[in-house]
Amino acid sequence: MLKPRLESALELHRQAHPERTPVVAQMLELLRSPGDPLSRSRLDPGHFTASAFVLSPEGSRLLLISHLKLGRWLQPGGHIEPGDADCEAAARREVAEETGVRELTPIGSGLLDVDVHEIPARPKEGAHRHFDVRYAFIAATEQLVISDEVRGARWVELGRVGELNAEQSLLRCAERLAGLTLLRSARPR
Repeated sequence: MLKPRLESALELHRQAHPERTPVVAQMLELLRSPGDPLSRSRLDPGHFTASAFVLSPEGSRLLLISHLKLGRWLQPGGHIEPGDADCEAAARREVAEETGVRELTPIGSGLLDVDVHEIPARPKEGAHRHFDVRYAFIAATEQLVISDEVRGARWVELGRVGELNAEQSLLRCAERLAGLTLLRSARPR
């Protein structure tokens, strides 16, 4: 059930964001290949992960974590576990585990973004790629309970995300969210 829903979400994302077609094509190829593309033990070429771009309640700041293993400021996220109902549930679970933020309202009805990135080799795990599906949410509260899974977590003004991490992958999502926030605030109430 999870794989058909993910395939449908990827196809809808490709239609909404044709510039991401090459990345979506890589993801669909992995999804349709033999074996379990959701299992973290699949290292060739890699496996799916899920992450969350969480806006503060007023919509002007983004929740970032200081990643324990990679040593960079990133969005919360991680591996999809067998008990996760779908990839969005995995992203929600990761936010709760890493930051304590549990009340999340989805922004939009699908994927915010997709990205494929390299993960360096570590002692018990070879180099591989993460095929990351990304969701956007608004948090009900700014209160954080930082777990030992991360070095830290903080809310960052959308326009200042690049000061902590200037990777195009992260900035693309922050810019997309800033645009959505502007559209929301411009709507008549």
